[in-house]
Amino acid sequence: MTYARGRHAAQVGFGPGVRALVEEELLPHGGGAVVRTGTYVVDPPFFGNGDIGRVAVCGAVNELAATGADPRYIALGIVVEAGLPLELLRRLTASVRTAAAEAGVAVAAVDTQVVRAGEADRVFVTTTAFGVREGPSREVHAVQPGDRIVVTGPLGSHAAHLVSLRDGLGYDQHVPSDCAPLAGLLRTVGAGIRHARTVAAGGLAEVLRRTAADRGLTLRVDESALPVRHGARVVLAARGLAPLDAACAGCLCLFVPPERTGLVLAALRAHPHGRRAAVVGEVTADPMGQVEFLAPDGGLRTRTVPAGSVPERLL
Repeated sequence: MTYARGRHAAQVGFGPGVRALVEEELLPHGGGAVVRTGTYVVDPPFFGNGDIGRVAVCGAVNELAATGADPRYIALGIVVEAGLPLELLRRLTASVRTAAAEAGVAVAAVDTQVVRAGEADRVFVTTTAFGVREGPSREVHAVQPGDRIVVTGPLGSHAAHLVSLRDGLGYDQHVPSDCAPLAGLLRTVGAGIRHARTVAAGGLAEVLRRTAADRGLTLRVDESALPVRHGARVVLAARGLAPLDAACAGCLCLFVPPERTGLVLAALRAHPHGRRAAVVGEVTADPMGQVEFLAPDGGLRTRTVPAGSVPERLL
């Protein structure tokens, strides 16, 4: 792990010192600097095939990559609860290093604080990702009627893995978390995407609601087309959760012009993190700004997700 030193040591969190340091490196390469910050809590913070460190790195990198920027650096703030075993802290730092290497980013700065036992649910992580945009951004206003809605992988695997661990359901070895850095996946697709969003807390339902509201168009989704692993479906059903509402940590929702959908799907499925990519719906010209779901029995229903609702903590 790389730590900030010298004149930047006092600003190893997310202040102007780190930003200036990173932009110094980014801007000469062309384009404008893009920054995204996220705070990550996971219950449990250490799980079968990952931990909160991997979730935090992948989450911030994926948020940045979804805008069309190329991630270059990350900075982390880590809050550790007193009494956390040192072997878990070493696991966390190793996980951050591995995830950063997979994502192709360098750790530019780290700040760590210790709080009293019981105040931090063992460990919290805030991650800021820095990148550079050299092409057009994927803003929501670019979404057009007729665009296809594509998800890059199965829904709800991350949530199902954590739920199985917490409730002792025994499916966690069969349904691993989908946590992965996806900047490379997006690079393989190239310019064939109008808009992209990460599927995280709140699940695909929240992504669709926000997009429909922001763009002022109605989205129609075929529930039978949603890719969901059998084990994940079983675990989520045991908790009364729908895959549409379940958190992911390695899935994107893409809005793709119809004439480019085949090429985009082929590129996604050729990548290890996109093998189960699927078209799940389309954007309609209806200006109601809502989400409609075509049920397996052929019925059409509108499902309202209240703006500002607080999703269940699954990340």
